[in-house]
Amino acid sequence: MPSPSALPAHYEKKHSTPRLNVHQPQTDSTIVSVAACNVYELDALRRSLTDILLPLGGMERFVRPSMRVLLKPNLLSVASIDKAITTHPAMIQAVAELVKEAGASVLIGDSPAGPTENGPRAWRKIGLTDVAERTGAELVHFDDVAWKQLNGHDYFIARPVCEVDLIINLPKLKTHLLTLYTGSVKNLFGVIPGTRKRQVHVRAPGVQEFSRALVDVLELVKPGLTILDGIIGQEGYGPGARGTPHRYGCVAASSDPVALDTVITQAMGCRPGQVLHLAIAAERKLGEADLHKIQVEGAERALDFGRVRLPVTHRYLRLPAWMGAPAQRAARLRPHLDITACIGCAQCVEVCPREAITPGRPPQFDLERCIGCMCCAEICPQAAIEPQRSLLARWLNLGY
Repeated sequence: MPSPSALPAHYEKKHSTPRLNVHQPQTDSTIVSVAACNVYELDALRRSLTDILLPLGGMERFVRPSMRVLLKPNLLSVASIDKAITTHPAMIQAVAELVKEAGASVLIGDSPAGPTENGPRAWRKIGLTDVAERTGAELVHFDDVAWKQLNGHDYFIARPVCEVDLIINLPKLKTHLLTLYTGSVKNLFGVIPGTRKRQVHVRAPGVQEFSRALVDVLELVKPGLTILDGIIGQEGYGPGARGTPHRYGCVAASSDPVALDTVITQAMGCRPGQVLHLAIAAERKLGEADLHKIQVEGAERALDFGRVRLPVTHRYLRLPAWMGAPAQRAARLRPHLDITACIGCAQCVEVCPREAITPGRPPQFDLERCIGCMCCAEICPQAAIEPQRSLLARWLNLGY
């Protein structure tokens, strides 16, 4: 894991964090509630969760007795907690306890980025088995699917997601080397099980297309409540093993995942509209991305993140249509493998939506087939794959 000083020069350097629009309540405002929290200690978490839920009406506003409530954390891969890749099990436990106290039954489920280790063995490794035993929650597989169609596209959503009374979204605050940021909206992509995600990446290879697909999933799933684990997240080349842990020191909640992401991304140093899926979601009236219409409640100082290292937004996101599909493809990122770090685990092979990687030690990449989704880099447990610009992108000074 590189130290901040060793990160490549093509990271965008952020300086002072813009102040958020914290103002008196307005009738048309969307509330995003924030609290400072620096430790994953259950009593401290419960106090912070109580604080951020109070302006929203408390957990009882969302949860009623006899409801079946699904907690959807970020369980991207089986990784040690100190990598800040997954939603911390203490956060999941604290939320599960509050839901149980409100009289509902709790289910916990997610699907990794590809056909990687999943199920009881993985649950034990990342602490979910202990959480279920302590809270009486049910751990559910995301194997069976329900077919949905939206905007002319097919989506296969994990059936438990469609059969519960309420979804509580529990994202992890992280940067993302393709979409810049992954939080409330991006976390919902996990409701598409394992290899089904590859189908979406194949038909939505570019960031623009993929961002629209993320918004489709948001429209199909619509969580009732989102609670963000922002105590320790990631910066740099997130959201997997190449990301650098960063202590943000906050938790946040909202009934509007777009508004929550809008507040958090501004605190990270992102410009309005820079996180494309948030802009698209706002255009489709699925959430609020106008900071002037978002009411921030709670500890404003908790949003002073300091300098956050962000992957620079790809300039080719805004390439004019006249450049055509060949130029768009030529400007995409490509994976670069550090063969000294590769252990030949073949997880990149399994997750590749275009089957562009041949197993071996090292694996071989067919860059002509590559669509630049960087799923291989996201899932690599050794952080052995990094994004690299094509010759055309470097010549046009596009991308990172």
